Amino acid sequence: MKKKIHISVLSFKLLVSAILFGLLMGVVNSLVSYNEFKKQIENLYSDITTQFAHTAVSYVDPERIYLWLTSGKDGYWDSTNARLNELTETAELAYIYLTVLSADYKSRTYVFDTVSSQVIDSEEFPLGHVESLQKKTPDYIENLRNLVENGESQSYFSYKKSGGHVTTSIPVRDYTGTVVAVMSVVKPMTEIKEYKINFLQSFITAALIVTFLFVVLYASAILKGIINPLMSIIDETSHFAEHHGELSGSLKKIKNKDELGLLAKSVEKMSEDMNSYIADLTKATAEKERLGAELNVATKIQSEMLPRIFPPYENHPEIELFASMSPAKEVGGDFYDFFMLDDNHFAVTVADVSGKGVPAALFMVIAKTLLKEAAFRYSLPSEIFAHVNNILCEGNESGLFVTCWLGILDVNTGKLIFSNAGHTSPVISLGGNVTYLESKPNLMLAAMPGIPYMDHEIYISAGDRLFLYTDGVTEATSENNELYGEGRLLKKIKNLQSDSPRDVLAEIRADIDAFVRNAPQFDDITMLEMIFNGK
Repeated sequence: MKKKIHISVLSFKLLVSAILFGLLMGVVNSLVSYNEFKKQIENLYSDITTQFAHTAVSYVDPERIYLWLTSGKDGYWDSTNARLNELTETAELAYIYLTVLSADYKSRTYVFDTVSSQVIDSEEFPLGHVESLQKKTPDYIENLRNLVENGESQSYFSYKKSGGHVTTSIPVRDYTGTVVAVMSVVKPMTEIKEYKINFLQSFITAALIVTFLFVVLYASAILKGIINPLMSIIDETSHFAEHHGELSGSLKKIKNKDELGLLAKSVEKMSEDMNSYIADLTKATAEKERLGAELNVATKIQSEMLPRIFPPYENHPEIELFASMSPAKEVGGDFYDFFMLDDNHFAVTVADVSGKGVPAALFMVIAKTLLKEAAFRYSLPSEIFAHVNNILCEGNESGLFVTCWLGILDVNTGKLIFSNAGHTSPVISLGGNVTYLESKPNLMLAAMPGIPYMDHEIYISAGDRLFLYTDGVTEATSENNELYGEGRLLKKIKNLQSDSPRDVLAEIRADIDAFVRNAPQFDDITMLEMIFNGK
């Protein structure tokens, strides 16, 4: 119902616009035609009155004008005046008057002045009557000047409700060609009112007929070429929305070669693409749900592979420890591990596989398994690394590698032997002095076979701490692209020397979260802190 209302409103607007356009064109054409009609009528009256003015001039002897003005009327003046009166009546003129202009064009003197018997309440000016021109407009005076000095005839039209009149003035020359007077003829234009009425009636009638035909043809064209196709497109888009991208097929009836035809084809193409997209999306969603379920299982398996019991050994109170691993994705490449090699030796390691996600997680499982298996076969970290490195390099076409720190602690003596395969340096607290346990790192595991690794050793005492981590801690990035950094980490650990390992990791993680705020986690974050309580 709503769409039909929209269409009817559009139809109404288009119809009204067509009517208004037709009326506007009718008015414009009427004005243009009327101005042309008026121009033709004025030219006709100008030609007629000019002929009458020349006829009137032919009755006058120019050589006698000065004599009449100085000596008065004579028999020739009377006969001339009679002929001018006769011309006024027979030619249906209003006035004929002959005047002599002053040199400064401020007045004129009448020689002849005839008035038609049809003109009421108008008197003739006698011979010698002087009329002031002071109140005349500058254009009027300029026209008189051009007439006298340049011999240019002038026609002036005045319109009234009754029709108006035209005044035509021509120069009167003596036998030497000098302009000595001005002959003016005034003719009423009573016919123009009737012509105007007839013209307007006929033209308005024609304009209304043309406008009506235009509106009918325009409305039919709009209905067939725009409204109907547009209604079909709107109906199909509604059907498209209500039937999950399906169309009824009515758009195929639109044969327009214009934008509406293109729009109809676009809607059909959109329906095809939408159906294809929905099918692909349904398939992708099902696949994503399957992968999500599998990743959840993988996440659970990975977390279960890492030690999760704290404290780890009830029969070894000399070791107090807590660890955590937070992957950037569902599964990660970081791992930690710790285990007793025998009653006196404790192994601890933290590692970081290059890359993220499932490939890194699979490589992590292999590396963790190999490290633990090798730790029970070899007594030194360097030997363990050398063995595991050679195995990982075999068939490593993906180019993954592992950075790893591994230490073996003698719980009786506090002797800690460690090796670093390209990993970040741990933080160690010896007698309350907190610093990084610097050592020259060797090449990471799985980078190149046959690489030798070095062992380092230190002695730790009761109360000393060891903090292991991956670079996801120090390289945590804030919203301003600022790194958390080693300095901030070291400062935070110094302030947590009296806390338990569990609390230390919780405080550091909270500090990292406060630092990065809403920035996403780009790398796995793994931490492990161990306190050696001694025997």
